[in-house]
Amino acid sequence: MVVTQPKRVGVVVYRGSRGRRMNAWRKRTPLNPYWLDWSKLRESVEGLARHATGTLLDVGVSEGPYRALFEPLVARYVGLEYPPSILDKQPDLWNILDRAKASVDVFGDGNRLPFGDASFDTVLATEVLEHLPEPRRCVDEMARVLKPEGKLLLTIPFSQPLHELPSDYYRFTPSSLEHIVRAAGLEVESIEPRGNFASALGAMGSQWLLRCVGATRRQSDGSVILSRWRSTLLLPLLACIQVFFHLASKVTNDTTVCHGYSVVARKPRGTGSLANPAPAAARAV
Repeated sequence: MVVTQPKRVGVVVYRGSRGRRMNAWRKRTPLNPYWLDWSKLRESVEGLARHATGTLLDVGVSEGPYRALFEPLVARYVGLEYPPSILDKQPDLWNILDRAKASVDVFGDGNRLPFGDASFDTVLATEVLEHLPEPRRCVDEMARVLKPEGKLLLTIPFSQPLHELPSDYYRFTPSSLEHIVRAAGLEVESIEPRGNFASALGAMGSQWLLRCVGATRRQSDGSVILSRWRSTLLLPLLACIQVFFHLASKVTNDTTVCHGYSVVARKPRGTGSLANPAPAAARAV
């Protein structure tokens, strides 16, 4: 059977090794139009890392951006991804599927995790729940595979443009997150805002200017095609906007609007399985 690669838009295009190194450096500076969003998310995930122990399952591992952060802290790190998602972000894997081994350990569905009850000490899901039409099912499943006293670690966006369409379904408030987590039989230890009103405003302003002035057209997945010269000329202005609002966020503390939230929840002892049993096997790479 011949597998035909579908037409895809708004995906990551791989550069050469020098280009990847330069892009990795730029991503960590205000010259990245998404620097405020990226840095606040990174800070949240680093804060969650201190809760990680034992065997960890990363649900929605994607390209594995946090593997290097968590692997030294746990006994075993298992990255799970839904096959269509990883191929959308890394379309060249259609041609060289072996590269998936670098980031994905198991292919599976978050709504029916291919693991037995109480298999993991820690379950991590970063920026995943908003892409699921039934996020509560996934939280139930993550709770099922947690061992008693195990920790569920989540990050969720709040003020963020539509992305990865059509699979962008929800934005969550602290109250809705607490409701979903408690309904899965877990105890909420903390729900922390990511950034505050000032930093979120700077991030949205930078991205709005990039999309309105620096882009030539919007794609069906919500991303944009950038004008090479307009977007390049905008970078110093976008950097200044982000630095200003970053500094403003240090002297203000209004979190009624923020980038998103991080959640730490614990599975109490004596909690039974609330979800369906696992499938017989997982497709591992």
